[in-house]
Amino acid sequence: MTGLATLYDFRRLIPYQVEIVAKFLNNVDAKRALGVNESLVFETCSDIVGEVLNDDVMKSVRYMVEFLVKNTNVLLYQGHCDLQDGVVSNMAWMKKMKWEEINEFLEAERRVWRVDEKLAGYVQKWKSLSHVVVLNSGHPVPTDQPVNSQVMIEDWVLEKGLFGH
Repeated sequence: MTGLATLYDFRRLIPYQVEIVAKFLNNVDAKRALGVNESLVFETCSDIVGEVLNDDVMKSVRYMVEFLVKNTNVLLYQGHCDLQDGVVSNMAWMKKMKWEEINEFLEAERRVWRVDEKLAGYVQKWKSLSHVVVLNSGHPVPTDQPVNSQVMIEDWVLEKGLFGH
């Protein structure tokens, strides 16, 4: 309907090359290295899996995030070029969270995030909730920004940089 190559990234002129992943995951040597049964076949888009998961499509799991943010640290991130699950739609449901700290989170400063002195995105953090907007990325953030994704996750896990206290 949009004429775009994918809703995952409005900048892309061609779809993501997912067949490369399928070829790798179906390689006998890769299966052995990963400890996967060699008779199994990886499909990038399985009708059977789609049918099984169909009942879960478009169901909110906000209540799960509310539970998690009250009990542990939570990292939410989006690519800023993602049309399917972008920043605006995620902020909309986050604003409705039943969490006693949500107003403080929403008022927390969105800070500039840099990796190797280059602009990588923005981080908004309050207590146990961190939200990152990853620049120059669509829906599959680690595919579009592998280095920045690794830095983001490592810094969040280790509570370094903008993810520190």
